[in-house]
Amino acid sequence: MEIDRRSLMKGMLASGALLALGTPLWTLAASPARRPKHCVLLLGGTSADDAFESGARAACAGMTDARLQTETLKGGLLASTDGVSQLLEQSRGARWITVMDDASAIIFLELARMADVRLLSMGAHAYSRDSACPLRHAWATTSPAHSVGGVLASQFIQRQGSFSITESFLQESLEEHASTRWSAPGFFSYRSGEADAMHIHCSGLSLSDGCGVIGLSTTDGWIPILPNIGVYDSVRWQSENWVESVGYAVTASALGVDSVRESCSGRAFIHRSREGERRQPTERFVSFVVDI
Repeated sequence: MEIDRRSLMKGMLASGALLALGTPLWTLAASPARRPKHCVLLLGGTSADDAFESGARAACAGMTDARLQTETLKGGLLASTDGVSQLLEQSRGARWITVMDDASAIIFLELARMADVRLLSMGAHAYSRDSACPLRHAWATTSPAHSVGGVLASQFIQRQGSFSITESFLQESLEEHASTRWSAPGFFSYRSGEADAMHIHCSGLSLSDGCGVIGLSTTDGWIPILPNIGVYDSVRWQSENWVESVGYAVTASALGVDSVRESCSGRAFIHRSREGERRQPTERFVSFVVDI
């Protein structure tokens, strides 16, 4: 593995809980349904719950076959481990979307492992006014088929504020319609020259600066990706609240809403605002999409 490849993967997992949790090997989901019939939104008792649920409901709107059941953990998961274990057993066949704090995420992963749950995506999300890149999101995702980053980036790029979104795909897409040459609208896009290529989409900063944000030390071997005509992630919904946007993007992915799927081992969307940063609610949480 190239040193830059190691650095990128480290950067993708070096946000909050993902650094502590790592990438659990038991969670690879084999051929999960793209459009599940039953989804459960599990709110872990965080201050992000209400805004995340609002975005999740917006993702369900207009989808006549989407059914979203909401469960709320009073007092958080740490006080409800038995209840979560029972919910897991009672929810066989459902797809769960969860939001919780870092400590609860560690316990949830252990409960899910014992229940033989299959992970589709695990994301760490944070906003800090003291950071050079205030909005930071890092995902470990089963494959590009369950990617979240493109939908979220298409929302954020319409608003002011710097952000970084990184995704590490545990399995490269084998689907024939997966794109190997997609230039994200509003970004300058690049592809590494390696066999297991990575994609970087930069806006408001150079490739070199973008690589620096996610921990790469060199830009050698990167190839520009020319813009595609008629191939894009459309913005279906907008919110001024970044937590709502995450709730929308995660739920849209969980419901199987189509988005551009890049054939790569990992990708990043990095944007640096040229204007003053917009103040956002300070928040930190972890999201999961799992099949029970």
